[in-house]
Amino acid sequence: MKFKITIFVVSLVAIVLSIVTEIRVIELRRDLQSQFNRLNSTVNEKLETQEKEITNLNRYFEPDGVVEKFIVSNNFLEKNLNDLDKIITNLDEPSDAGYIQIYIIGSSDVWVAFRNPEGRYIFQGNLKPGLNPYKFYFFKEPSIETQYTYTLPFNASFRSGVPENTFFLIKEPGQYRLIKHPDKEISNIMEDLNLYIPTVTGK
Repeated sequence: MKFKITIFVVSLVAIVLSIVTEIRVIELRRDLQSQFNRLNSTVNEKLETQEKEITNLNRYFEPDGVVEKFIVSNNFLEKNLNDLDKIITNLDEPSDAGYIQIYIIGSSDVWVAFRNPEGRYIFQGNLKPGLNPYKFYFFKEPSIETQYTYTLPFNASFRSGVPENTFFLIKEPGQYRLIKHPDKEISNIMEDLNLYIPTVTGK
């Protein structure tokens, strides 16, 4: 009789433990499912946010989008600022100043350079055929400085990659003259180009 009771009690305890365990497993599943749902919802929200951001970014790069408009506007502004500098440089004509403009003949660009007496470059670059917009002042300074104006010491040197295609339009107080690059190296612009500089010659 006692054995039967013991068996019954053990079975009852086992059943209760099994039920409790099943309940805990169900609760654990519910908890894990809830956590998964929350995590899944968070991930979906983040994915939706990223998709919206990507869509917004794509709009910037679409034809006629913000980026294209910015590039076009920037190029337009830069071109017009350069044109404005050229206009200002051309209009600035101080009557008592002296400057040089370089004229290139032929169909190819020509490399030219001015250096100071210490050998450092004041200007160097490839100039296109025709009269170039740069003005190199050897007597006094420009009224308005732009990206096309440079001031030279009277004893600056000059070098051209193609001397025979290089001419100088020289503006001196009261006169203009056009001369061809001399058949020798220009080591001193005042002497080699016969420039009139009152502050140096005293005349």
